[in-house]
Amino acid sequence: MQNSADPQSNFERWSQAAVPAPPEWNMPGWVETIKRGVFGRCPSCNATPIFDGYLKVHDKCGNCAAPLGDMPADDAPPYIAMLVVLHFLALFLVIFYHGGYRPGFVMSAVLLILLALLCMAALRMAKGAVIGILLKLGLRREKLE
Repeated sequence: MQNSADPQSNFERWSQAAVPAPPEWNMPGWVETIKRGVFGRCPSCNATPIFDGYLKVHDKCGNCAAPLGDMPADDAPPYIAMLVVLHFLALFLVIFYHGGYRPGFVMSAVLLILLALLCMAALRMAKGAVIGILLKLGLRREKLE
């Protein structure tokens, strides 16, 4: 048995602060939570929008007070949006170039604009879904004091 004054005695213990607390608000099932997030509604109550603008998130839900602004949805939404959109782009590239069709300058410009709009729409939907997942898991951003 080790001495409690020994600084190495707590080396292999996990602190209780590392375990996220269960959410204090009611959450639906996984599919419903992600669907509400994708459509930009509060994942908890579906009564108010998540976003205050294009990608700015409300601090709290106006109906159920779920902490929407405390969810650390920073890097995951762009990766998810690129993963989805670039799979569609790869499909079109394979169809175009395998079939012998070479799009001209105008068609390439139209496809590039369409790709940018698709990325913007997918980014907003992915951010809403990630916020819903993080809210369901009860993971919050730590606040610096």
